[in-house]
Amino acid sequence: MQKQQAVSAYRFKRAKPDGIILVLNEGSYVMAEYSEHTGAVKWQRVVLATQKEKVENWLREQYPVQKPSQKAVAARTA
Repeated sequence: MQKQQAVSAYRFKRAKPDGIILVLNEGSYVMAEYSEHTGAVKWQRVVLATQKEKVENWLREQYPVQKPSQKAVAARTA
């Protein structure tokens, strides 16, 4: 139940289609950015460690790291 309360204090919004996911607080301040491509969370503001961990786990559950498709890899190497 506490995990749900910690996560429900935030909103999650994708900046662009297939782009980073913004973590916004109740006042619409950007708290963190999450990349599905790398699985990295970049925190912009100070958050309690317990809330931080719960939000990061929730993000990874809801938006797992996407492996690049074979076409994208071939296009980069060509």
